[in-house]
Amino acid sequence: MKTVEGKCTLYGLKNYDSVINKIVEELGLMESLFDIKLILTEALTNAYKHGNNEDRNKPIIVNYSFDGTNLTFHIVDCGVSEEILSVPEELKDEDILKEGGKGLFLLKCLCDKVEFFKNTLVIKKVFA
Repeated sequence: MKTVEGKCTLYGLKNYDSVINKIVEELGLMESLFDIKLILTEALTNAYKHGNNEDRNKPIIVNYSFDGTNLTFHIVDCGVSEEILSVPEELKDEDILKEGGKGLFLLKCLCDKVEFFKNTLVIKKVFA
């Protein structure tokens, strides 16, 4: 299978749902729509809230590629934080009802690899 690659830019989260649907259709992964929609919704929301401080004038760039087995997303926001973010290994009972923190854990559960590099979230999922 030929590798499918693409890039899109969002400003805020206004049209994120249609952007996600377009990406999934372009990648030919309609049978995984639910998982990919959940992954990208969490990633884009995180980029918008934490990276761009909910500023609709700042772009969120989504780069993606799929070679028939390996799906990779690079979500780039305008954050300037040098803070090292870590993805939780587990979700503790006392954290279940807290406002934040569950999105990254959910990404870790659905994906094979989740990493941060400054203002970029890299997500990898392998399809057997």
